[in-house]
Amino acid sequence: MLVNRLKSLFAALLATASLILVAPAMAAESGYKEVQTDVSSPEGKVLVQEFFWYGCPHCYYLEAELEPWLEKLGDDVVFERRGLALGQHWVPLTRAFYAADQLDVIDDTHGAVFHAIHEEGTRLADADSIADFYATQGVERDAFLEAFEGFGTQNAIRQSGQIAQDAGVQGVPSLLVDGRYLVTGRLAGGNVEMLEVVDALIEQIRDERD
Repeated sequence: MLVNRLKSLFAALLATASLILVAPAMAAESGYKEVQTDVSSPEGKVLVQEFFWYGCPHCYYLEAELEPWLEKLGDDVVFERRGLALGQHWVPLTRAFYAADQLDVIDDTHGAVFHAIHEEGTRLADADSIADFYATQGVERDAFLEAFEGFGTQNAIRQSGQIAQDAGVQGVPSLLVDGRYLVTGRLAGGNVEMLEVVDALIEQIRDERD
């Protein structure tokens, strides 16, 4: 009697364990998970948002894959970068991104910031060092500091944080497609695979709209 009960208990534990193991495997196989956010794509477009941090080496390596990928995107795809501060020490570089965005110098400085940090070992940890660096890139220092400390930057950080929280973003880089599909390197299996999953999701959304 006791033996039979132990056998039944062991079988139940095995079944539970198999369910726990299957769930991540299925997520990894799809390369994404479905999420609910208030984000919606513009009319007739597919919005792809990248959550990143300049100090993240994985985000830096993804940039090499992103550039050629962006050139191949259709006219119906909108790509949007969103700096994300998942910790207090992430805030200065996230502020830098949004300050540069407000000054319309992202195209001129985005790659340079990544390169300085990850290739040259430049330490950009506070407002002064960051402003000094942007000045070397031709950005007027006082204007940069004003944008760095401004309400627009604070609001952009807050908005990105809220979207990331709603989407369940726990690390960077992460890609949010149409506000409802979250793609990460862990789920997809790597940087190249992330973009392949996004491509498939874009096609899926196009088919849904036809």
